Order: sequence, then C-alpha cells, then structure tokens
Amino acid sequence: MRLNEYSEVNILKTRTSAAYARGCFHLLIVGALLSAAITAARAQVAPLAPKWLAGTPPPPVETFADGLTRHHIDLTETALIAALANPNGEVRSLAAAQLAAMDDHPALTAILEAMEAESDFQVQVNLAGAASWLDSRRALDQLQRLCQNINVSSATRLDAARYVSNKELPTCFPAVEQIEQSDQDASIRIQALTAAVNYQGQGDKAQALAISALTDRDPTVRIAAADALRSLHAAGAAGPLTHALQVESDDTVREHLRQAIRTLRAADAAH
Repeated sequence: MRLNEYSEVNILKTRTSAAYARGCFHLLIVGALLSAAITAARAQVAPLAPKWLAGTPPPPVETFADGLTRHHIDLTETALIAALANPNGEVRSLAAAQLAAMDDHPALTAILEAMEAESDFQVQVNLAGAASWLDSRRALDQLQRLCQNINVSSATRLDAARYVSNKELPTCFPAVEQIEQSDQDASIRIQALTAAVNYQGQGDKAQALAISALTDRDPTVRIAAADALRSLHAAGAAGPLTHALQVESDDTVREHLRQAIRTLRAADAAH
C-alpha cells in the first residue's frame, strides 16, 4: 500500500533554538511518506523525504500517528519498537518516523537494528532517515552509501540524497547529477532537478545542471529546468535561457522560459 503524495506532520514544534534541529525535521518530513509514483509497477513503501514540488498545494494530509492508527498500532514506545519488525514495510517506516518525531533517542538502537536487517531499499532509506534525525552517524553513512548505489532505484537514491543534503554534506550531489543526466524516466529527471535545486550548499552546481537540462529531449524536463533557474535566481542564466527560447518550438516551454528570463532580469535590475 502507498500513501498520499503529501502528508503533513504536526508533531514537532520549534520552541527554542536548542530545538531547531528537531524543527527542521518537522519541515523535512512535511510531505512525509510520499509516493514517488502512485502507479509504480511494483508496490513499495513510500519515501519519507519530501519531493519539494514548489508551488503545489498539499491535499488533505495524514500524520505519522494517523497512519499508525490506521494500521492499529499504539503510539507507545513499546508498541512502536515492536512495529519496526512488522511485516508491512509502511508500518516499519511509520514507526521509525514516529519515534524520531517523538525525539525518542533511547529507541535509536532499535531503529538502527531494524535498518541493518531491512531488505527493502526504500524502507531502509526511511529507517535511516528517521535515525539520522536522531543524530545517528551510522544512519547517515548508510544513506550516503545508498545514494551512491547504482543497484538501488533512482527514486530511492534521491530520497537518500535529500536526507544527506539536509545534513549539509555534499557527498550525494554527484548521484543527483548522474540521475538527472542519465535516467530514462523524465519524471525522475525532474525529481533529480528538484533535489539539486534544494541541495544544501550546492547552488552553483545546481544552476549548471539546470542550464544543461534546458536541452533535455523531454519538454517537461525543459520546463522544470527553466523553473529551477528562476527559483535559484541564477545569476548569469539569462543568456542560456534566451538561447533556449530562440530554439524552443514548444509553446508551453517557451512561456516558462520567458517567465524565467523576466524574473532574472528583474532581479538584476533591482541590484
């Protein structure tokens, strides 16, 4: 079973600067348990990391607690730790996420043991992501290995990269680049562009990747590239965008290119 594309988690509250990291976890998992593709050929557990689809309003949402209640799992620490071994991968993921959202550091050992025993790569990313927000270096190392593993699906590698990005480590950005440049699925290339744009500390490389994607064979990717450059306020990108506009034949793509050029020129004028 796969969950809605977006879920909002109202568990964490940022109250003090000391709680900032936990507040970041709240922001990171808005859109938790997303479905990378509702019609995927094989059912797999939805990722916990968000896709950051800019400007897309979320539909009605489900919290981790709601998801667990739907599966008849109590929200006590004992029940959640037991649920890490549930036959349903969605439940295993939800349990780890709920424990992390509760800032339950004593449960970290159990989450890591479940991560090590997990055979489903997507669930493994979900468990490692939850553990990483409980400050586990072991989980972070596993996420870095997963994002670089070409035997793992591109969507799952991108989810791992998002967690690593939010720890401000550059190690998964090459994987994001490789996926954007070589994956045969246009929707995955768009996800990779989005992950690149939001990758912490890699703005210049994300800009270069988006510029190269202006010549992608698929018009939806070219649209995503133009929108990415606009969202990055990419200095110096007006030239490549103008060139792309001159050779573009798709009217919808042309409009997105024009919007990006107008935005960048207005930003330059303001400075």
